[in-house]
Amino acid sequence: MMKQTALAAALCGALAPAASAKGAEGIKVSVLGRDWLVAPVEDTAGRYSATRMNLEHLPFRPPAVLTARQAVRALRAATGCSVNLDSMVRNITGTYYAQVICRK
Repeated sequence: MMKQTALAAALCGALAPAASAKGAEGIKVSVLGRDWLVAPVEDTAGRYSATRMNLEHLPFRPPAVLTARQAVRALRAATGCSVNLDSMVRNITGTYYAQVICRK
């Protein structure tokens, strides 16, 4: 039983969103009362990640909206660019990745 508890704690720590760590770099934006951390992906130019910061369930907050739509709004608010929806993916931790299209 002790090994299972330790394994579960290790897995939860490994799967926790990286943006919740202190010192995470990026732009913090608020979408419908939820905070998102938007940061550029290091390997690819024009690709950004969006991670929801407040995962707790509060009883009196605004109505729920799909997290994918919230992520698109967060990416637009942080970058000022439109999001290429065909490139948008979500990983197991709930972080969304997408290519942005900036018209200049």
